[in-house]
Amino acid sequence: MPASEAPARLRIAVIGPPGEEVPWSSQFAGTGVEVVIVRDVRDLRSADVQLGVVFATPERVGDLVPQLIGQPSPPLAVFVDRGLDPSHAHQVSLLKILLSGKREWEKTFDAILDPIMVIDGGGRVIRANLQMARALGRNIQELHGQPYSGLLGPAVAGTGDRFPGERVDPIAESLADGQPRHVETRYGRLPGMYEVTVSALGDQRNEGLVVILKDVSERRDHQERMQRSGRLADIGQLAAGIAHEINTPLASIALRAESLMKSAEDPRLLAVESFKNFPRYLKTIDEEIFRCKKIIAALLDFSRARRPEVRDTDLNQLAEKAADLVGHQIKLKQVGLSLELDPALPHVTADDGQMRQALLALLINALDATASGGQIKLSTARAEKGMVALTVSDTGAGIPPDHLDKIFTPFFTTKPVGQGTGLGLSACHGIVAAHGGEMRVESAVDRGTRMTMLLPAAGREGAAT
Repeated sequence: MPASEAPARLRIAVIGPPGEEVPWSSQFAGTGVEVVIVRDVRDLRSADVQLGVVFATPERVGDLVPQLIGQPSPPLAVFVDRGLDPSHAHQVSLLKILLSGKREWEKTFDAILDPIMVIDGGGRVIRANLQMARALGRNIQELHGQPYSGLLGPAVAGTGDRFPGERVDPIAESLADGQPRHVETRYGRLPGMYEVTVSALGDQRNEGLVVILKDVSERRDHQERMQRSGRLADIGQLAAGIAHEINTPLASIALRAESLMKSAEDPRLLAVESFKNFPRYLKTIDEEIFRCKKIIAALLDFSRARRPEVRDTDLNQLAEKAADLVGHQIKLKQVGLSLELDPALPHVTADDGQMRQALLALLINALDATASGGQIKLSTARAEKGMVALTVSDTGAGIPPDHLDKIFTPFFTTKPVGQGTGLGLSACHGIVAAHGGEMRVESAVDRGTRMTMLLPAAGREGAAT
């Protein structure tokens, strides 16, 4: 069948005594099946049906057959015996068995939690289960006969596929060669990442395919978080070793620089023309040494795997104190700050000092990204699964999509040289993870960023202890 031709819906005509055809009609109806009630067998042709089911007594059948045969190219008709003796109603019994099997198959098909569809050799949907309709936000009756590509949208390979970003559609490939496939991919009209299993329908190449889509977005996110945590742990150990190695010679350089600065105050040296710039140079050296020591201190703090000193903590109070601490800087930059705190927010079990450090880092980042006249919002709220959310939102420059997966990596920063170490968000991630929580980021370029710390509420299993 050409891909441009949609398969016709199966139209069944039911003919019988008034009142009896309605219950049977409901039994025949289903996805891809349309049932119409016809009062006279001579109307089958005008009803444009492929099958007629006639409920009649044996005597009545004898009158109806000539009427049907007299029509040009009549549709196939099935006569069902309405004899009063149940032992002779073989056709009715067979029909009931077939319909029962149909109902059981449809119930099983619709009970499967993963979206499933059956497509023909031209790529059009023959059948789909309810979960597929829900995933697409469509009525299940609308899916029949539609090209699968129009329903799912374009396919783009996942990060683990042959070439990240390559447009690859396992369904199209299986339609072309008839081979089964099992890959992960994304579709334009389905949110998230899907594990796509494609199997041939029957032995012939063009009979069609069975397609199963399993949403693996949550599993993928969990794997990426685990990999990120592992990378951060490795980088932390490496950073600690480097920091200790650098600290010793840096301390020696700082001591010598301090001695030289004192010696440079000698009036006899200052009288020498070629020495006039030395005090300024030495001051710059001293300042840069101090900056290096700050970076090393941050590195050591980042890499130190100490257990949080937890206690019952009110995140609303923590938010208010953090807002006070950065309030002066925010006013100087002429940026608005608002607080939206849930008065009924559950407490968390946390290290107050570490949480304050993480929150201040988020606020400073938001302030750096927001221009004068912009807004920063600090909010708290209940979240899913017994979690509590502490969120910092800004109307700043936003984070480019290709940077989102790097922001928690140590030393990664978009700030100018000398204005950021790239360790703030890494430290935040480590602190939140140590408390059994997670960081979430939403951002759009030129529209702002939303950073959320999700923490277990006090008493919830998994809370930091």
